Amino acid sequence: MTGQAAPSGFRWVARVVVLGGFVLTVWLCGPRAATVLAARLRPDPGLSPPVELDRVGFVERPEWMDKAVLVAVSASLSPWLQGEIPILDDDAARRLAAGLKSVPWVRDVGVDRAFPDHLRLRVDLRRPVLAVRDADGQALCLVDRDGVMLPFVDTEVPVTYLHREGGAPTMANEPGQVARDPRVIAAAAVALEWRDDLAPRVAGCPRLLEVDATNLGERWLRGPSYPEIRVKLARNDGAPVIFAYDRPVHSPLARVPNDTKATVLGNILGRHPGLQGLVAGDLRFPRRWADYLQPRAEGVRDPNGPWADLNVPRGG
Repeated sequence: MTGQAAPSGFRWVARVVVLGGFVLTVWLCGPRAATVLAARLRPDPGLSPPVELDRVGFVERPEWMDKAVLVAVSASLSPWLQGEIPILDDDAARRLAAGLKSVPWVRDVGVDRAFPDHLRLRVDLRRPVLAVRDADGQALCLVDRDGVMLPFVDTEVPVTYLHREGGAPTMANEPGQVARDPRVIAAAAVALEWRDDLAPRVAGCPRLLEVDATNLGERWLRGPSYPEIRVKLARNDGAPVIFAYDRPVHSPLARVPNDTKATVLGNILGRHPGLQGLVAGDLRFPRRWADYLQPRAEGVRDPNGPWADLNVPRGG
């Protein structure tokens, strides 16, 4: 598989673009098999034919990686893909792998020789599951399934905000380190759960826009009307609809089964296709779900504000 021609401003990316959880190859610039075989007889592997690291051939990339992430990952990896290394020099190959692994996007790296004249780099990337913004909406970082912070890229993943009502309005942004704010860890786990387990159960499932962990540990509000985790889903007109969701994924307390939440959401979509006409609801109650639906109406409090009181059943 080969990469397509890139605009002039991104030509350097087209050469490094091939690097991710993907596989890439780099190759010798001189004679092939005979030269390498002859080098094997020499005592010093550092004298073996050089591989030019900026000569990259595209093999494969993850299906989830959009252009924005691709460019960001390529820019992060490119400093380690310059110059050349001897093809038989194991120490140089280990240094290359260690350098690539120091990039926050990279979970692991494998370096293999493909006889006679290629190196194949297998780069296991961290996939972002959540974007983190501070209380004022300023972008901080992305995080992966383990809560490891990644440089912020404007890619399509759910967001979580560090609302002041739930704790500190911001956090230290340290790419490659695990986020220290428990709200971020909890929100990332819910975003992953939604993507991999709940959404596939629901036909026409709305897009997850936001995971709100402001009330984690019931720090902000207590009572059954205020769950620890809420989610915002995209209505058919793009507006957010708030839903009470559950306790955090790793809570020691009982949680609502994902099958129940999926069934409730399916029932809601059956009555309100595309969530049309709704501003809020609750996914926790398999029998009384209809009592918790809040229709769009004048005078309803802003559903985008932190913990607007929208999860009280009608009539009670």
